[in-house]
Amino acid sequence: MNIMQKQVEMGRALFEINQNTFQEMARFQQDNLKKYFELNSDFSKRIPEVTDVSSFVELQREYSETLWTGIKDSTRSQVDVIKSAVEETGEAVRKAFTAETAD
Repeated sequence: MNIMQKQVEMGRALFEINQNTFQEMARFQQDNLKKYFELNSDFSKRIPEVTDVSSFVELQREYSETLWTGIKDSTRSQVDVIKSAVEETGEAVRKAFTAETAD
């Protein structure tokens, strides 16, 4: 394969990697927004249960803990997607710039 063919192949691979990464990240954002609204809805329904300061503080603590856990899990998933994209990009670039050996 000549250098031009390798460059074209690399361009296609990079486009596909970018497209897949963007779609995956958009899906994450959509899911995160849905989870956020559901979380707020669930906890707002529990506000009438609050009868004193300690129950309010406990509800707030539980809400914050649930929100923080969701953020951590989401961030880990997004990091995995980005890490995978970087690895795939590295493979595409190495493939494009690696000299072929003559058999």
